Amino acid sequence: MLRLTIVLAPALALGLAAAAPAQQRAANNDPAKAFFARQPVVRVRIDLAADQREKLRQDGRAYATAALQLDGKKFAAVGVKLKGAAGSFQGIDERPGFTVNLGKAGGKDRFSGLQKFHLNNGAQDGTRLHEWVGNGVFATAGLPAPRVAHALVELDGKLLGLYVFREAFDGEFLQHSFGDKDGNLYDGGFCQDVDQPLQKDAGDGSDDRADLQRLCRACQGVDPRREAALQTLVDLPHFVDFLALEAMLGHWDGYSRNMNNYRLWLPASRPAVFLPHGMDQLFGDSEASVLDHPPGLVAGAVLQIPAFRKRYRERLKTLLPLFAPDKLVPKVKELGDKLARELRAVDPEGARALEDEVRGLAERIAARHRALAQQVKAPDPKPLPLVAGKPFLLKTWHPAAETEGIELPKRPTGPGAALQVAVADKGSEPRRGLWRTHVLLAKGRYELRATARCDDVALPPKDQDGNQHGGALVRADGATSERLEGDVAWRPLVATFEVGEFQRNVGLELDLHAMAGKAWFRADSLQLVRLPD
Repeated sequence: MLRLTIVLAPALALGLAAAAPAQQRAANNDPAKAFFARQPVVRVRIDLAADQREKLRQDGRAYATAALQLDGKKFAAVGVKLKGAAGSFQGIDERPGFTVNLGKAGGKDRFSGLQKFHLNNGAQDGTRLHEWVGNGVFATAGLPAPRVAHALVELDGKLLGLYVFREAFDGEFLQHSFGDKDGNLYDGGFCQDVDQPLQKDAGDGSDDRADLQRLCRACQGVDPRREAALQTLVDLPHFVDFLALEAMLGHWDGYSRNMNNYRLWLPASRPAVFLPHGMDQLFGDSEASVLDHPPGLVAGAVLQIPAFRKRYRERLKTLLPLFAPDKLVPKVKELGDKLARELRAVDPEGARALEDEVRGLAERIAARHRALAQQVKAPDPKPLPLVAGKPFLLKTWHPAAETEGIELPKRPTGPGAALQVAVADKGSEPRRGLWRTHVLLAKGRYELRATARCDDVALPPKDQDGNQHGGALVRADGATSERLEGDVAWRPLVATFEVGEFQRNVGLELDLHAMAGKAWFRADSLQLVRLPD
């Protein structure tokens, strides 16, 4: 297993759990272990017939058939499809990311023990090292995470450059990480919490989603029996470490901060385990808080329990040595130098750019460690001090395109400024984009208020039960305002909600879900009001 040797003490000396016997046996029988341990740079050549290239041009999410070479080893017919979400997805005529399945066309071949793997284009990571660092930190902490190598990729005779080569979340991953496949591995999708109909990726468990439903029920509402229920449903020591590492890495687009980029393993006879994913934007904000209460459903439910909030604070201190720059930065530079040497032979300019990016990453790691060393000693954050009946202006909002085909122009300034969400291109599928923020609130009843307007908003089709969704609206903690559609002049919108716990981090959203159209939300109208008791 690829692990970053970034601390002198072994995992047990850090107070981390040892692997279970089943996991140890699985790791010993893992045919890909030696491959990832040598940190290879794989030479990848993908060749597509004209009709298969056109197939990916029309629908990049469906498998096409390709000829493949991996370090000179030829595979006559494999399945390839495009991968990536908003920010990283690129079409087949650009610099796409790929999912490669050697067995999709019926073959039983393996490459270094792998049947399925990903080639990530690094569109949001000029170092191509963020995933290696992030997954390596998780692995060093004793938590399961996909292993990472690198590749030089060529498509139809054209060099695409340096890629991240990462193992897939599949049955083989489950087998070597947990010792069996008895359960369900769910894909977190795009900004979907566990109360959404998550897609099943692997596992031999039932397809009725009953395991997901049990987990959601235990996390929703206010129940004094929650701690006992969660103890049986979630591997809580593992989950607390998962939350701490996501926060410490600055993984703002992961589960705990954005309900995005994660996998959820729900074994048939053991508690649930969350798995990290999509860690291509780490260490971006050296001051990012690790003390904010996370908005995710399971994260919020767990850290509302005083004993686990206390454990979380303790684990921040225990895990801090994993980020020590005198241990981590030399490893980053060593691999960065290796990748630059490999790239220099085919793309000297790209190699120079990579070297600059790696130096920047080393500086960000050092800055992050300094900030973490201060934060682990800081007091817990306090709920927003709202006076009943007095509006509080919400100034900090972040854009999120939940589908392709959405425009979220930068926030304008000045009188009458508004946050805009627009459908950029009309398609056969609904588009969705939003502006969101989170606030820590004390127990009580609240209103999210906004003034909005819309032009030409066409609602999505009704669902299979005949229910209509979508439009322009505001949402607070799951509660929604009225829905705007068509052409509507400026109109007030209100979403009323309640915090039943002593405090909770609540998600607030300005949402457009439509086939076409635009919506605006006036910046000076975005207010939160605590209602009288």
